[in-house]
Amino acid sequence: MKRFSTIVALFVMLFACSLNAEAQLFGPENGMKGKMVYGGNFGFGMSGNYLNLLIAPQVGYRDTNAWEIGVRGTYNLQCYFDRYYGNQTNHWFGPSAYTNLEIAYGIFAHIEYEGLYRVSYFNHQQSEAAQRWYNSYFLGGGYRTYSGGGRFAYLMVLYNMTWYRLTADTPYSSPVVVRVGYCF
Repeated sequence: MKRFSTIVALFVMLFACSLNAEAQLFGPENGMKGKMVYGGNFGFGMSGNYLNLLIAPQVGYRDTNAWEIGVRGTYNLQCYFDRYYGNQTNHWFGPSAYTNLEIAYGIFAHIEYEGLYRVSYFNHQQSEAAQRWYNSYFLGGGYRTYSGGGRFAYLMVLYNMTWYRLTADTPYSSPVVVRVGYCF
């Protein structure tokens, strides 16, 4: 429940900064520089003995006013502190490739492939058996709110199409992933 309230609070803070912005499509830009999109998202959460830190920058290119392709990097740190059973730390990192298409007035569809590699430590001892790649295919959509100059905040809801085949030992606790971010 605390994780949900943290996501809602972050969502309200990001979208409160752009209350008087109007949703619109990007205007035509000349040259490659005007079509580049930089941004991403980050997250931080603490709950009892659990710590989570996420850093995910992204770089994209708008081929047309509505279609964007890009890459994204992800680093996710998950720490569980337990005096009785021992501490566990997971480092997830890897690249993603995505594309999205703006359908109308800020509403967009999104497709993404993500490959994350996991390095795990239990009581400061590296677990060789837990190191491996996890592949995820996401499908979903979201909403952008523009704040002028091509900058926008976004809310995205994605479904992990490969989540059912993975064990409980994944970077995601649910097949539904919610992202909030900012791009300029």
